This record gives sequence, structure tokens and C-alpha cells, in this order.
Amino acid sequence: MRLQYQLSNGNWVDCRDRTEEFLTLCIQNNGPDGDGKIVPRYCAIRDLTRDEAIANLIAGHELRNDPNNWYSECRDGEFIDRAIAERRAKQKPVEMVECACGHTIPRMSVMSASMGTSCPDCYDRMSD
Repeated sequence: MRLQYQLSNGNWVDCRDRTEEFLTLCIQNNGPDGDGKIVPRYCAIRDLTRDEAIANLIAGHELRNDPNNWYSECRDGEFIDRAIAERRAKQKPVEMVECACGHTIPRMSVMSASMGTSCPDCYDRMSD
């Protein structure tokens, strides 16, 4: 697990040598409700255990590290990296085509000019 915390601008930063500090804050500021769902501490029936906090972070849940700010959350950076890699693996490759102007561009960028197909840069030159 690579614990990250959120900055007020929305960016995420690795906790590095402050991992234990932020993990303790996550334990103190979260807990299960009556149904076992992880909620902010003021809605919970008890604090999280260390094992519960780690398990939830590894499973992709974000946990609060402060009750006062919307951006006060922690997450597992490794989970996010895996999710991004999976999403990229599922994406279809971009289909490239050669236009009449001689440039190779993504199919979705091809433009029809009076002298044939063109890239956006050559469109004015190839239109009459």
C-alpha cells in the first residue's frame, strides 16, 4: 500500500514518512455504521481498527483524515495506479489514416476538403 493524502487544490500526494500519522488519523476519523458501511466518525458506532482501515484503503475506499474539510481524505495510490492501468488496457487503440494532404492523423480528425481529405492544418490550403 502507498498511502496518499489530498491537498486543498484536489491533488494527491504520497504520505511517505508520514504514513503512520495519516493512517492513525484515518482510524480516528472513520468508523462503521450499524450496517457495517464505513462512514465519518460522527456517524459511526465505533472507530475503525487498524486492519479494517488498511483493508478498506487497499480495496479502493477513501477515508477521511480530518472531520472539518472536504478534501481531508486518504487513499491507496497503488489501487489507483492499477485502476488506471486496467482502464488504459481496455481502451481501443486510435485508428490512424493517411489523408490526401500526405499527413497521417487519427480518423476522427480527418476533414473533407474540395481537393480530398486533409488534416486540420492543411484544410484551408486544400479548400477552394
